Amino acid sequence: MSSGVTVNPQTIEVFNQLKLGKQCNCIFYKLNDDDSEIVIEKVLPNSTTFEQVVNELPPNDCRYVVYDYDYEIENEGKRNKIFFINWCPYSTPIKNKMIFTSSKESIRRPLVGIHAEIQSTDYSELSKDILNAKCC
Repeated sequence: MSSGVTVNPQTIEVFNQLKLGKQCNCIFYKLNDDDSEIVIEKVLPNSTTFEQVVNELPPNDCRYVVYDYDYEIENEGKRNKIFFINWCPYSTPIKNKMIFTSSKESIRRPLVGIHAEIQSTDYSELSKDILNAKCC
């Protein structure tokens, strides 16, 4: 189901910078004030840890997050995977949840190079263990 929400072109440009240029490792996306367009809320620097990303998530509102996760495999070296996180906490008003859920593919589809998606409704569903399990 499509919501009719559009995607600001800058969302794709900044994602490509994350993917290719390594100038940042996390992008937060949200709906604009009239719920008509997906826009960038903030971009976090390469030094941002996953714990910091989780702490930035609002407790009562939805977000899409792209996170470039660095990890290491023993005897094989350092690697990275790009994750798409669909954050939609239980406490979000139902109208917002519906718009956000029906708009996900509008932002997800053009982000070529995502390794895995994580759907989360609670902070306990976001941990490095979950990321590590999806890396293999």
